[in-house]
Amino acid sequence: MSTVLAYLEDTYKFTDKAHIEYVANDERGDYCVLDSTVFYPQGGGQPSDIGTIEAKGVQLTITFVSFVDGDVRHYGDFSSVSLEKGEEVTLYVDEARRMQNAKAHTAGHLMYTIVESLDQNLIAVKGYHFPDGSYVEFQGSPSFENTETFIAEVNTKIIEALNETSRVEASLITPEELAVRWSNIPNNLPPGKPLRVVTIDNLHPTPCGGTHLKSLNELKSVVVTKAKRQKGNLKISYKFE
Repeated sequence: MSTVLAYLEDTYKFTDKAHIEYVANDERGDYCVLDSTVFYPQGGGQPSDIGTIEAKGVQLTITFVSFVDGDVRHYGDFSSVSLEKGEEVTLYVDEARRMQNAKAHTAGHLMYTIVESLDQNLIAVKGYHFPDGSYVEFQGSPSFENTETFIAEVNTKIIEALNETSRVEASLITPEELAVRWSNIPNNLPPGKPLRVVTIDNLHPTPCGGTHLKSLNELKSVVVTKAKRQKGNLKISYKFE
């Protein structure tokens, strides 16, 4: 079976009903799989959601979520209650963590689309959108000569974008539509997941399955802090509020 990824529809949906498919364990520990979930599984450079699942009146803490072969595994200690197939449960995502992760991811998209617009030799290939130590790696040879000057230019463009009323839109898309809209399709798109594109106003659309803000107005600031070469790529770090 494949878990319905309800979080793709609405970042701001923190609770939902679902049904137990099965309970199992692996090297990480015990987990349950549901028919649908609002919990984001770790991947795409973004940490997983955490929270609780209420079953039979008992709150079960979810400490990690992962996506494996089409199923979303919710890890936790389920020893206090017997979970049965088809049983309805209530999901509660940790709202503060979800929104912090969404800010980190949207900030990263804003930064790297501006970098690519200023230097077309650079192509984003990896993002680390964790709140601690956020960065994006780029392939290509930079056309700029002075790193500090380029960072200042990027930060100026970021401030301009944040001062505008810029919407962040996410929409599901077919592989055929993606090929038309996106000239440089990443080769590391996860198999088995719906395809989705995230667009920040007039910046180019980007394939992404993460959680995002609805508007840049929800970000107080995004600042590029440094840029350095690492293993042949350019690593640009950023912080956000």
